[in-house]
Amino acid sequence: MCAIFGVLDFQSKLIPSQRLALFRELANAAQIRGTDASGVAYVQSGAIRIQKAPRPAGKMRWRIAPEARYLMGHTRMTTQGAASKNYNNHPFPGQAGKRSFALAHNGVLCNDAQLRHTQRLTATKIETDSYVAVQLLERGGRLCPDALARMAESLDGTFTITVLDAENTMYFVRGNNPLTIRFLPRLGCYLYASTGEILDMTLDDLRLSSLRQTDIPITQGDIMTVDAQGQRTVTRFDDTHLWRPRYFCDWIWHSQTAPVEPEHNDYLEALMEYGQRHGVPEAELRLLVDAGYDAMDLEELIHDDQFRESCIREVMADFGVL
Repeated sequence: MCAIFGVLDFQSKLIPSQRLALFRELANAAQIRGTDASGVAYVQSGAIRIQKAPRPAGKMRWRIAPEARYLMGHTRMTTQGAASKNYNNHPFPGQAGKRSFALAHNGVLCNDAQLRHTQRLTATKIETDSYVAVQLLERGGRLCPDALARMAESLDGTFTITVLDAENTMYFVRGNNPLTIRFLPRLGCYLYASTGEILDMTLDDLRLSSLRQTDIPITQGDIMTVDAQGQRTVTRFDDTHLWRPRYFCDWIWHSQTAPVEPEHNDYLEALMEYGQRHGVPEAELRLLVDAGYDAMDLEELIHDDQFRESCIREVMADFGVL
């Protein structure tokens, strides 16, 4: 579990210190989904710049060029590839034809090793599953909605991906992981994050929650392009192959256990470990997944104690335990 987040100051209403404040608060709020590493990508003098490190966002001293208007961030909870090796962390640089870009991913890919073999991708020291998305775009030689669609249709697992190119064009590839994008007219910018909770926390901390806000619709299978002037276009990729995992386990009152596919179980166990690190008892987590809550639900419930407790009471009541 990770977080993607950022600021798109397409109207250039914000001064650099305001953009940095927005980004810093977004990054701090996004720590609820990962503290193993943090990073940002932006454009300076027509080139992609990336700053990342194996430390929580709250301990980062962000070095962002004053001219950078589009800031693409990531906080990481490690599932594959040690965060201590900084090349494993997001965002990742790439080059598709003549166009350089940076890519960040939220989710877990299950077929990265298979793709590297079948597509004969170049060997790399980067161990993170997400990097195969960069390699697929580089192999295609172009950065455009069609190329992003081919990349997305090749991936198995869970993902929402952001890509920023050197012309300040931002791409959102919405798979089966969450994403919220908001427009704030008074600030003249888009804010985005993996969850609305991250955006709410950011605006509350900056005392901006009273500002008028508009949620920008983006659904699974959408590829949204936002150019340097803030103009949006949406295309689609075939998302019928994407799974929404349902996990079942033996429980004291459960009479039948459904099989779990190994690659899906890896993601479940990563979530289980993450939840326990944040103080959620394993028994509660397994009760929820046994009742049919999927991985995306579980990610949200780990950080919402009241809602999780309500869901647990409802599940136990349904099964006659209460």
